[in-house]
Amino acid sequence: MLSATIFLWMLAAGLGVLAYTRPGDLHRQGFTVAWKQFLQIFPRVIMAILTAGFLGELLPGDLIATWLGHESGFRGVLIASVAGGFVPGGPVLSFPFAVALMKTGAGWPQLTAFLAAWSVFAMHRVISFEIPLVGWRFTAVRLTASLVLPPLAGALAGLLMTAAAP
Repeated sequence: MLSATIFLWMLAAGLGVLAYTRPGDLHRQGFTVAWKQFLQIFPRVIMAILTAGFLGELLPGDLIATWLGHESGFRGVLIASVAGGFVPGGPVLSFPFAVALMKTGAGWPQLTAFLAAWSVFAMHRVISFEIPLVGWRFTAVRLTASLVLPPLAGALAGLLMTAAAP
């Protein structure tokens, strides 16, 4: 986690220096865009972190462990594969929610399936964007062709965890 943060800071600094060396005010324009995005995203991040913290305390750990814990096996992967598709919002909400699930006992294969389903099946995006833009037929074909992806991702995560265990 720390190495990813350091990498991002170095990347931002390098791109800032590169923009500064180019003709024009690219570095100022970059700061302006970044500031606007910061003002837009920062309140969401704070609320998502607070929501995840409260959710982590309110979720019944024994119930999460039973249905989505490591011991739930492939059944838990299938449950997570369905549940992930119905989590509304972007990564600012879904990843803190996944952290809350993890802290209350969800297993890594189940979390992998949950996040894969959120990425592939996000019903709020399907309803608001995909069906209106590309139609029912394409959406049905894409969803059907993608059904195997979250369970497969969860199963592979479980295999990788087993292979990496000492």
